[in-house]
Amino acid sequence: MFTEMSDKLGKQPVHGWVLYDASCSFCLDLLARTRSTLESGGFQPEPLQSPWVRERLDLPEDRLLEEMRVLTVEGRVLGGADALVYLATELDRRPWWGWLLVAAGKMPFGMGLLRAGYRWIAARRHCRQGACTIDRPRIVNKEETQ
Repeated sequence: MFTEMSDKLGKQPVHGWVLYDASCSFCLDLLARTRSTLESGGFQPEPLQSPWVRERLDLPEDRLLEEMRVLTVEGRVLGGADALVYLATELDRRPWWGWLLVAAGKMPFGMGLLRAGYRWIAARRHCRQGACTIDRPRIVNKEETQ
């Protein structure tokens, strides 16, 4: 299915692609910390903004960047916490955080909590050191309305 892309990568067999938001400094920081682990496990990072990724996912613009995704060589697409647990399960040499994700995902209510936590972090990923590039409604104190 994706042989033309995997042929370019040569030495390491490709198990899939980790699709991330290249305009997000939080995402780029995490990628910098995990790139070697992902690549040694056969997962190639690729921006969600790449033309072939946009075409393959075929999502509306407002949904394209809402969460990281994993695209497998079989063509499966997983997003958010499900993608993270899948990666942790598939990595040959599982790092400490991978063991935690796999264990949490197998616990009762674990995936629900991981999904909620992922959504919470994803909604705030552009907000760092008190600066947020996302407009959010201002909360008005009760005293201000009187």
